[in-house]
Amino acid sequence: MNKLLPRQALLLILLLPFSALSQQRYTIRVNLKNVDSAARIFLNYKVNQHVIQDSAVRTADGFYFKGISPNKMKAYLWLSRKGDQVKESPGKDQVEIFLETGSIEVNASDSLIHARVGGTPLNEDQQKVIDMLAPFLKQTSSMVEQYDKSNGDDGRQREIRSEYEKLEILKNSQIEGFIYQHPNSLVSLSLLFAKVDPVRNPTQARILFAALSPEVQNSANGKAYRNAIAEIKPVQPGEMAPDFTLKNPAGQQISLSSLRGKYVLLDFWASWCGPCRKENPNLVSVFEKFKDKNFTILGVSLDAGESGKRLWMDAIRNDGLKWEQVSELKGWQSKLASVYNLNTIPANFLIDPNGKILARDLQGIKLSQMLESILQVK
Repeated sequence: MNKLLPRQALLLILLLPFSALSQQRYTIRVNLKNVDSAARIFLNYKVNQHVIQDSAVRTADGFYFKGISPNKMKAYLWLSRKGDQVKESPGKDQVEIFLETGSIEVNASDSLIHARVGGTPLNEDQQKVIDMLAPFLKQTSSMVEQYDKSNGDDGRQREIRSEYEKLEILKNSQIEGFIYQHPNSLVSLSLLFAKVDPVRNPTQARILFAALSPEVQNSANGKAYRNAIAEIKPVQPGEMAPDFTLKNPAGQQISLSSLRGKYVLLDFWASWCGPCRKENPNLVSVFEKFKDKNFTILGVSLDAGESGKRLWMDAIRNDGLKWEQVSELKGWQSKLASVYNLNTIPANFLIDPNGKILARDLQGIKLSQMLESILQVK
C-alpha cells in the first residue's frame, strides 16, 4: 500500500484528456488567498500534442484567464509563488480543471492542491467526484498506517486487507452510481476510462458504457472506449471453459476442473436477479432428472459483500438449490464474470466432460431437450 497526497490521489482517476466537437469560450477566475503579489498562475493544456500555455498575475479580483479552446478538454493550473515559469510535474502546486464554455471558479486558501473548482457543469461534476472519494482516501490512508504498524502480524494484516476489500467494493459502488446518475457528463467517461479496464473487466465495461448518453459515447474518447470493448472476444461454444477456483458458502475451495468427467451446467445468477430466481425451479427439475446421469450444476453467484452473502444463502435454501454454489461476492466486479464476458444474468454454459463448452444460455425447455439429446435420456 502506498501513501498518496490527498488532492493528487483523487485526481489520479481523472487524468485523461477529453475532447468534444465545438469551440469552448471560457473564463477562469482563481481566488487564491495568502500568496505574495509576485505570484503567477500558469494555465497549461495540449492541442494536437502541442502544449499551450497562458499565465496571469494577481489583481484585485484574483487571477483571471479568458480564452477559447478548440473543444472541451482537461487543463492544469500551476502556481509559481515567485512568478517564474514552472514545468509540468506531479510535485508542483497544481489543480486540474475542464476547459469548457462558461465562467470557471477556482477557490483556495494558500495552495491550488486543495482548491475547489466549479462554475461550469464538468467542473462541478469533477468536484462532486473528488468530494465523493475523499472519505475513501482518508480511510485508505488510515489503513495504510495501521498496516505499516502491524509489525508483520498476519492476523491483523488479514483483517486490514479484508476491511480494505470491503472499502473498495463500497467505493466502486459509489463510482458506478455516479456514472448512472450522470450519463451526459464526460466526467463519467473519464471515471470509466480510469477505473474499468475493458480487457480485465469487459462485462462491467459494457454495462457502464451502455449507461452513458449517445453524445458521450460518440465523443472521441467514447469511440476509443467502444473500440476497446469491441476487441474483446466472448467465450463461445467450442472453446475450453476457463478454469477457476472459488469458495462455497462454507468457505471451501471449489474448482470447475474438479468436475471433469461430468457434463456441467455453469450457471451465473444472483439472489437479487428476478429472472434468475424465476428460472431456478426449472434448474431444480433438470438437476433431479439428470443428476444420476453424469450431470451436475455449478452455480456462481454475483451477489456482493457480507449482506449479499446472507441473501445468497437464503436464496439457495428457499429455492431448494442442492448443487454446489460458489461466489467471489463482488457482484459485477467479479473477475469470473469478466472472464466469461457476461452482459447479463441469468447466463449459463453447458460444458462437456473434457471441459469444452457445448452451448450457452440454455433456459427452460431448451436445456432439458439438450440434455436429453446428449445423455440419451427420455
